[in-house]
Formats: sequence, structure tokens, C-alpha cells
Amino acid sequence: MQLAIQDLFTKIQNADIHTEPFDHLIVDNLLPEDLYKEVSKELEAEDFSHNYEKGSYGAKERFGVDITSYSAWIASGRKSSTTIHQDNYNLLSKKLTSVQFFIDLLLENEKGLYSVLGSKLPTERIQDDYFFHVHMNKDSLGYKIVAHVDAQNIFTILFYAPETDINKTFGLNVYGEGGTTPVETYGTPRNLELVKHIDFIPNRMLIFAPSESTWHSVSQLSDELVGTRNSFQMFFLRNQ
Repeated sequence: MQLAIQDLFTKIQNADIHTEPFDHLIVDNLLPEDLYKEVSKELEAEDFSHNYEKGSYGAKERFGVDITSYSAWIASGRKSSTTIHQDNYNLLSKKLTSVQFFIDLLLENEKGLYSVLGSKLPTERIQDDYFFHVHMNKDSLGYKIVAHVDAQNIFTILFYAPETDINKTFGLNVYGEGGTTPVETYGTPRNLELVKHIDFIPNRMLIFAPSESTWHSVSQLSDELVGTRNSFQMFFLRNQ
């Protein structure tokens, strides 16, 4: 497989910054078509529930597979550098070779990625000490995530990895302040305005630097869902 990390960095650097309702990047066609086809195919075919340890976070309808160990980070008092979840990672080489190639590229160049994001999306949360959390997800019927802001993140990176766009309506809702309708959150509902919906389509990466106003959600996956909603999530998390 041929892919230089600089090609990914260049796509991020050249992406337009969407400013409404907050600064964010939408990077389409992130991976070369042949590599993306293999990554999405492997992800779709893999049986997460029988082969991997499920992450301890998220709703029951989400099967999140840690590639870096979120539980080890929590156990460290949120003070550790990036640590591999060895059991889950070792399983990739058996069937998910293209997925492993993609993940390895990111892990081997995490400092460069962090630097690129810091120059593209400046944030007061930047610090030298962080944990790079990488996980892959399959979301099933009934999954949803209420409006939230990613309070502990320096950067949030979502990479949509379906084989087709059949589930495109189950993307990301992004909100601005000052709406007139209460929106469900993890605390008291807030009056937020739905500014736009970003479709869940193949080979699309979304990136933003969280703040107290980066409200976003995923609407409940309805009977219109075909299969599962497959994605990767990557977070640069603040160490304490």
C-alpha cells in the first residue's frame, strides 16, 4: 500500500475552514480510493462483538474498539502518553490489514498530526502533554448521542468509513447558541439552534477544536439504518 502521511497532512492543511456555527474542517476523499475501499470493506465485514474487547464508554448500541487504551489512560489519572490497547491492536493483523495500515500511519505520525491541527485550528487548549485516543466503532439501531461539546478534548477527529452513502442521513448535527427550542444534553436541556447537518458519507473526515460552544449530536439511528454505522474516532485528550 502506498500512502505518504504528508498527503493526508496536505489535504487537512488545504481544507476550507467552515466557520458556522464554529470552526471545523470537512475533508472529503481523505484516503486514496483503492485504500479506502479496502478499509471500509474490512470494517464492514469484521465481527466486533465476537473478536474484540468493547470500550467501557458510550451507549449499549455502540461497540467501540479501543486501539489506544482509554482505560489505561483513565487508570493513570489522565496523565499517560499514548498507550496501545495491545489485545485489540494485535487482532488487526489477522484480517484488518488495511485498517491497521491506516491506523499505524496515524500513530507513527501523531506528533505531526497534532502540529498540523494546531496550525490549522488554533486553540487555547494546546499543550505538550496529551493522550491520542484512537478507536473504531459500529453503531446499531437505536444509537444516539445527545448534544455535547467534548469538554476534555484538544481536538476531535471523526472519520466516516461506510462502504456506501446509504446511511448518509445519520451524520453530525451541529448547533449554535441562542435557539428557541430546548435541545437534549447530558445536563439541563439548552436552547440551541440546529445550524446544519453534515452527512455520513464515505471517506469523510470532520475535525474541530472543542470549546464551550462546539455543540454537536447524532440523532437516534432509526429503522432506516442499513447495517451498522461504521466510523473511526480520534481524540487528542488533555493530560492533567
